[in-house]
Amino acid sequence: MAIYLEIPELDKEFPFRILMNDGDILTTPHWHREVELIYVTKGTISLGIDDDPYKLSEGEIAFIGGGLIHYVLASPGSERLVYQFDLNYFSTGNKENLDLQKLFAELIPISPHWDEKDETAIRNVLETMNREAEKQDSGYHFALKAELYKLLTKLLRDIPKQTKRLKKINKLATQDVLEKLDQIFNYVEEHYQEVVTLQDIAEFSGYSSFYFTKFFKKNTGKTFLTFLNEYRIDKAKWLLINSDLPVSEIITQTGFESDKTFYRLFKGSMDMAPLEYRNTMKIE
Repeated sequence: MAIYLEIPELDKEFPFRILMNDGDILTTPHWHREVELIYVTKGTISLGIDDDPYKLSEGEIAFIGGGLIHYVLASPGSERLVYQFDLNYFSTGNKENLDLQKLFAELIPISPHWDEKDETAIRNVLETMNREAEKQDSGYHFALKAELYKLLTKLLRDIPKQTKRLKKINKLATQDVLEKLDQIFNYVEEHYQEVVTLQDIAEFSGYSSFYFTKFFKKNTGKTFLTFLNEYRIDKAKWLLINSDLPVSEIITQTGFESDKTFYRLFKGSMDMAPLEYRNTMKIE
C-alpha cells in the first residue's frame, strides 16, 4: 500500500532517527509532520518537493519541512542517508511549533542553491551525527542532541528563504488526530479508484456525516471532496512521471468519472496540461 501520511516510529523521549536507503528504494508522494533531510552519499538521486523536481549528486543535501509532500524516484546505484526529527521536541507551545514549521518549510530545499560554506558545515554536522549513531559510544545521545541543535541553528540563520509561494503544506495535528487521519487516508488509498461518498467515509470512520465533515475540515483545512480530488490528481501526477500510460488510461485508473473534470482539476492544480507536466517533471 502506498503511504500518503507517514507516521515514523520515533522514540518519544528523543524523536529522531537516521535511515540508509539505496537507490532501488523509491518513495511515492507522501508527507509527515517530521522534518527530513536527505544526504546523498553515493551516486545521484531524483526527487520532488512540493511539485518541484530536483536532482542531487553525491555530497548534496535536500531539506524537507514538516507537512510538505515529497517523493524520491528510483535512482539505481545511489545511496542516501535520511534524517527525520519532530519539531515538537524543540518547542514549548503550539504557536511556537507552527512558527517553526513555517520557517523550516520556507527554506530553499536543496544545498546546490546554498552558499558552499553553509553546505559544507551542514554536511559535516550530518556526518558527525551518523558516526555518533553508528558507534553509540558513551553519551552518544547527548552528542546527537548537541549536533541537532547546531543543525537547526545553522538552518535557521544561514539557509536562504524561498521567494515562491508553497503549494501544499499540510497541517500538523496531534498524534491521535494523525492516527485517525491515517486510517481515513488508507481507506482512500484502497478505494480512490471507485465512487467514494461522504456517507461511505463517515461510516468507515465511525462518525456521522455532520461530525466527520467538521472533523476533516478542522484538521486538514479542506473538505473531503476537495481532498479526494487532490489525492486522485496526485496519483495521476505520479503515473505521469513514472509510466508511459496514455492520459486516458490514467484518468480511468485514478477514479475520475469524466475526462472534463480531470483536465479542469489538473489544470487548476498545476497551471499546465498533463502531458506538459510529464515532460516538465521527468528528470532524465
